[in-house]
Amino acid sequence: MKRKRALTLALSLVLMFSMVLTACSGNNSKGSNAGEGTNAPAETQAPADEATAAPEVKKDPVTLKLISWSDSYTELYQMFTKEYPWITIEQIPVNSQPIMEIIASLEAAGTPADLTWIDSDLITYDQAGLLEDLTPYIEKDPTFQSVQLPDGFYDTMTYKGMRLAVPFVDVPMWILVNKDLLAKHGVEMPANDWTYDDFRDIAKKITDPVAGEYGLTTQPEFQMRVLSTKAIADGHAANIHYLNEDLTQSLLATPEVMNDVRWLSDFVWKDGSMQSNAKAAETGDVTREFINGKTGFAIGGDWVLPNLKDNANFEWDVLPFPKGKVSQPGYSIYGPMSLLKGSKHKEEAFLWIAFQFSKQAQKWKIDQGANASVIDPELTAYYDETPMWQGKNKEAVKIAKENAKIQPGVTIPAWGEYNWNNILNEIIFDGADINRLIPETEKWNKRTLEVAESLK
Repeated sequence: MKRKRALTLALSLVLMFSMVLTACSGNNSKGSNAGEGTNAPAETQAPADEATAAPEVKKDPVTLKLISWSDSYTELYQMFTKEYPWITIEQIPVNSQPIMEIIASLEAAGTPADLTWIDSDLITYDQAGLLEDLTPYIEKDPTFQSVQLPDGFYDTMTYKGMRLAVPFVDVPMWILVNKDLLAKHGVEMPANDWTYDDFRDIAKKITDPVAGEYGLTTQPEFQMRVLSTKAIADGHAANIHYLNEDLTQSLLATPEVMNDVRWLSDFVWKDGSMQSNAKAAETGDVTREFINGKTGFAIGGDWVLPNLKDNANFEWDVLPFPKGKVSQPGYSIYGPMSLLKGSKHKEEAFLWIAFQFSKQAQKWKIDQGANASVIDPELTAYYDETPMWQGKNKEAVKIAKENAKIQPGVTIPAWGEYNWNNILNEIIFDGADINRLIPETEKWNKRTLEVAESLK
């Protein structure tokens, strides 16, 4: 009897030891070639994997309130919800109301917003205590840590060491070209390395007042975008809107920049290749819209593309901004998006921010005509694949992205008091005295330094 019990015990130990060996061999086989390290059938390993799988955590539904002035992102909202099924985006439209007022009214109603686009400078929002510092979120987020962003990506949205916003969208600008009007006047489509002299010469060649055709569309964007970019291209300023290297002073009243202003004014008052405000009104404002087909060049961004693709009855294309004496910069607008301190769902709201830099979101934005913010060979190659640019000058689109200077302003003290835009419109399109720039620039240069000092 004792011998029988001993034999039974021995057999049990052998069987148990055999099972241990089999289990160890099964674990070691992961990552090795099939058939190595175990004789056990593959299907016997599945239950062990299933037993160790983490159970799915059920999450409570979350609705994020996003304040924005565009309703064209529904598809992107849906893409995000597919990635995070428990989160939905509710767009809160601006409807011409100041965004800070919308934030306050939602707070008062007990339904605070989570995210917002920014409609003025970030300093004002920060002083009101509205914005969350995104730095700790960015530093631990796997998406942000895995992508390459351009040098200085956060610069225009960082204040006192805090990242108060990230670019929701990178909106590039191009010169729109009416190729039919060029061909009518025997002018070929310019090369991508065309110059500002080429730009002016072609504008004159394709102007025919009798036919109601002009080189340039009568639009403020020529002074808002091209003029200050030309100042950089010719070495007269370091940044867009005539700002110096460290964004502390305007160079608008320097002799070199004032000559740039005269250069663009000459399109209206000397060359006649762009109509003044008064002349445009006399002729029914036809030349104010590039889509009418009566002008050769205009300034465009992603917002004009759907209308052009659907409704233009002429062949159009794009060119990069012209080349100056020292460089060929482009112009781009970052759309700032911030996380609000009053949000009850900060972690979920930051998932939406991070999602913007995923490849699927970046490709979607390229499909809409915006730039990819992330530096990635796959995204660069996608410019050649997207339906948006089929049959168009894709290289110009890439050049505009690579050469873009970013519109500053959101962290510049007293930015809202810098009256460059109104005055330049009056000088160029209404014939106002150019010397008005001198006292106005001196006034703002003093004011921005005073405000900067008060914020220290």
